[in-house]
Amino acid sequence: SISEQIAAWGASLSPDQLPAATRSKMRDILVDIVGLCVAARDTDYVKSVIAASEPGDFTVIAQPGGAAASSAALVNGTAAHGEDFDDTFEGGPVHSGVVIVPALLAAAEVHKLDNDRVILGMAAGTELLCRLALTLPKGVHKAGFHPTAVLGAFAATFGICVACRTDAKTTAHALGIVGSMASGIIEYLGDGSWTKRMHPGWAAQSGLRAHALAQAGFVGPKWVFEGTHGAFSGFAHPVTPRPDMLFDALGTRWVGDTITFKPYPCGTMVQPYIDC
Repeated sequence: SISEQIAAWGASLSPDQLPAATRSKMRDILVDIVGLCVAARDTDYVKSVIAASEPGDFTVIAQPGGAAASSAALVNGTAAHGEDFDDTFEGGPVHSGVVIVPALLAAAEVHKLDNDRVILGMAAGTELLCRLALTLPKGVHKAGFHPTAVLGAFAATFGICVACRTDAKTTAHALGIVGSMASGIIEYLGDGSWTKRMHPGWAAQSGLRAHALAQAGFVGPKWVFEGTHGAFSGFAHPVTPRPDMLFDALGTRWVGDTITFKPYPCGTMVQPYIDC
């Protein structure tokens, strides 16, 4: 299955396999996301998510108090995405840092991960997110879902599994499990409501939960991507998936290296016109 192939690749990864350009890109994304969380720290939507959070001691960026690990990921993902200034992979388009950084920072605190493992998990999760976007070219959005939210749940899960040295079997189950947590409709487009801002944080916390469930022995569907009722058909119908894009030069060509940063806080398709 696709999940087993992805999991096998993830289990084989080590920090010394990361190219210098990929490592540098992950550091830039990390700095970008932390800065965005600082910028959004006093917004009303961030305050409301904090108010709804479960108590705990895990880091909520630029806030005086902590929260439970899943809540910290939710708040940080919401804050990073909220002002629409986050990084973009144009081939999707999807936003990676807003999902991957909150997920990996929370996982780092839960599992006491060192910097090399965090960067490796970020790179692996980012790569899966970008390649899933290429596998379903604009299909998720056409089906009425938010690609960053839906595909981000798989990416966060995978990044955490790689960072934590999770074995391939458990990783495949975690990917299967998170398929039932992936969500995010785009009805916010109709009235400008707040749910889009929440989506990356929800994907990040879903990654934490899916990894924990798989580690505890919970079983997920084997064909979560390509199955009759899997993510490809459920979230991107009727687009024909291109699974070859998932595995083409995987591990030697890091497509996440092409992620770009926004000069303006709006959708990337508008930015050239602003320049003009």
